Amino acid sequence: MVDLHALEEIRRLLAIYGQLLDSKRIEEWSQLFTEDAVFDVWGQTWRGRKAIAEGIGGMQPDTPGKHVVLSPVIDLQDADHARAFTDLSAFASGQDGAITIATIGRYHDELVRQAGRWRFARRVVVMAGEATPDGVADSPAY
Repeated sequence: MVDLHALEEIRRLLAIYGQLLDSKRIEEWSQLFTEDAVFDVWGQTWRGRKAIAEGIGGMQPDTPGKHVVLSPVIDLQDADHARAFTDLSAFASGQDGAITIATIGRYHDELVRQAGRWRFARRVVVMAGEATPDGVADSPAY
């Protein structure tokens, strides 16, 4: 039987990620990751919650931005482990107020349940046109 509660908790994690990041609530945002999480994007890798908060949090622009995610594909592996594949787009606002698409891609996530909540153990962002890196699971076919 599918654990619908776990699926909903994971959907919430995936949604709140962008909301906290866009609001620059970096300390709260960092708690979405395990202490030893790994984050890969644009050929860079951050290891550990603190490094992720400093690296990714430090990239946030001064002008408001918006992360938008589409419906995730979530595979529960067992009671405390899951994978998720979520298409994303990020929008940026310029000094003149114009909104532009900053990037599009897909999150490839390895998730764990720790202390009663789901967290990112590994997040790999594959931008549109990039190949999925070796060792990173592709979206399932079904």
